[in-house]
Amino acid sequence: MLKYNYINLKKKLMKNYHIGCGYVIGKNWLNYDSSLIAFIDQIPILNKINQINDLKFPKNILYGNIVKKKLCNSDFADNIYCSHVLEHVSYLDAKKVLKNIYDMLKKDGVFRIVVPSLKSRVENYNVDNDANKFMESLGCVNKNENLDIISKLRFLFGGSRHRWMYDDKSLKNELIEVGFTNIRKCEFGDSGSEIFSEVEDEDRFYSKSRKFQEIAFHCLK
Repeated sequence: MLKYNYINLKKKLMKNYHIGCGYVIGKNWLNYDSSLIAFIDQIPILNKINQINDLKFPKNILYGNIVKKKLCNSDFADNIYCSHVLEHVSYLDAKKVLKNIYDMLKKDGVFRIVVPSLKSRVENYNVDNDANKFMESLGCVNKNENLDIISKLRFLFGGSRHRWMYDDKSLKNELIEVGFTNIRKCEFGDSGSEIFSEVEDEDRFYSKSRKFQEIAFHCLK
């Protein structure tokens, strides 16, 4: 009961939303994830028997599906951070995600988003001509998917599968269509606000030992 009241109080007071937080928790953020495994890990009995993911999700994650609904009232959030989330939903669902995020933000609220770069992966393929590495880098398929039941469950329900990919132009067009303004490409740590340092991870901006420079935008409502 105390935990429930504490969570409700946080939702009323905090105006920073980390959507698709995974294992990264911001102290001054409401940290949401919609992964089935993240939900299972919050249940003590299931947490002990869950073998799908090697790592366990932090206990203070909030469950919320941004595709289905906004995670707060309209015009409420100051800042929203969304890293490596959009590629895990279908193209049409991604439009719903961006619309819900836009509605959540108050006027002049900040939205920072990072997604894997299709262009970086194509460019890398054009250099090394390794089709197997290219297919793996897309995240849409997994060569070990049918290795055993745990591998299959991890790929299907662990939240790792990519369902759509973007380049700079396509993602920027989606942001413009929703209504975001002052859209600029961004890099790790250039938000101009200390609050984002709690949730940003440099490896998400430059994946695979800096082989891929991912797509990142900073914009306002």
